[in-house]
Amino acid sequence: MIKRIISFFKNSKANNQSIEFKRDINLLLGDKILEVKIQYGQDGINNWLDTCLTFIKLKENGIICFPFSGDQYFDNSIIEKGSKSITNKWKPLIYNAKIQDIYYVLNEDELTFDETQTAYIVLDNDHILEENRMSPSGIGGADLFCRTIEEFKKEITNNRIKIYSLKTKAQKILLENR
Repeated sequence: MIKRIISFFKNSKANNQSIEFKRDINLLLGDKILEVKIQYGQDGINNWLDTCLTFIKLKENGIICFPFSGDQYFDNSIIEKGSKSITNKWKPLIYNAKIQDIYYVLNEDELTFDETQTAYIVLDNDHILEENRMSPSGIGGADLFCRTIEEFKKEITNNRIKIYSLKTKAQKILLENR
């Protein structure tokens, strides 16, 4: 089963032949988001797993897929055929926003990144983007999520998630306003 899931993402990436060589992930900081599209796999793998893959078109760095925790580099992609635009509800919050920071999830030992998790993209308008690539079929969990910084702080505090800031190169401590 796991092999099929990994194969699904490898095949998707292979179909998106790299347009340019890998570039330093730090180049994404300060770049403006122009468009976001999502490719959904709602048929599920073995009819029990939904998937999504988010494509982000940036002003300076082209089209990228959502980074994973610990990524040092990014590739350019081509938006997959059949990808859908994000809802009009999210467009005013995401389009033309700049990437202020990228947060990586730390493993419990706080010395390594949890490379199985996608990163969080922090926008300059106090919102954070999060992609959940896989979810049990039918619950709507495989999608792109946009949260306020306060909602994000509550989520990471409640779930005891430790994060690392790409911008400051250090563990980030976010305290909830109570």
